[in-house]
Amino acid sequence: MDVVVKIAAIACLAALIAGIIKRGSAEMSLLFELAAVFAIVAIAVSLAAPIIEVIDKAKVMSGISQSVISPVIKCVFIAIIARIASDMCKGAGQAAMANAVELSGAIGAVYVALPLVSTLLDMLGDLL
Repeated sequence: MDVVVKIAAIACLAALIAGIIKRGSAEMSLLFELAAVFAIVAIAVSLAAPIIEVIDKAKVMSGISQSVISPVIKCVFIAIIARIASDMCKGAGQAAMANAVELSGAIGAVYVALPLVSTLLDMLGDLL
């Protein structure tokens, strides 16, 4: 809870400062926003350890292979990274680049999930 409050405070303060900076220099404002995003992500990463522990516990309890869980986790992180990058591009007024980032993120997620899809297809082939 404290981490989320810190992130919200940093985001609000950074948005206010970026708005003030933008009047003088749009480029400096964008760089400031990017620095704020990196700071927020660095703080948010501190929440990852408990999440990883729960995923490991679920993996052990369910007996699910790492080859099944790994692509799912990678897809989630690809989606998060692509969303942040896309929003930064949109904030900079680069809608086409934002769309390219979103498309690349979707393609990357599908690519990462290919081993999982291949395993599923092999299982279906064995059933038939």
